[in-house]
Amino acid sequence: MNTAPYEGLITIQAVLDLHHECIHRYGGNTASEPSKGCIEASLGNAWQAECYTASDDAVKGLTFAGCLLFYLIANHCFVDGNKRVGWAACMEVLRSLGLTVQVSDEDAEAFCLAIAAGDAPITKAVEVSGWLAPRLTLLPS
Repeated sequence: MNTAPYEGLITIQAVLDLHHECIHRYGGNTASEPSKGCIEASLGNAWQAECYTASDDAVKGLTFAGCLLFYLIANHCFVDGNKRVGWAACMEVLRSLGLTVQVSDEDAEAFCLAIAAGDAPITKAVEVSGWLAPRLTLLPS
């Protein structure tokens, strides 16, 4: 069986598990199944962006994490919980890279709401990593 190149960072099952955890923890539509192929497309598009648009001096995997956040929100894969699972998936990818972001819950929520609404300054997936980059910190050892 072929594995996707991003599976060292996150898997389709991990996204499904994160969605389930977010709905369980924060409430929402528990019967929400993803649109067919939507998670796969979001992961694939995010990986393609990492491969073809990440700058040489960028943190490896940052473009993937940012684009995954964008695509899971914008593609609206689930009936409910898209912003939550987008954020959680992005944080999981960053965690697997030994990173996290320093941001308040309020700023993270406002950022995800702006992505969902298509508000400037984030109108393209690759712009998300520019928002994340100055907020990156190493996870404690």
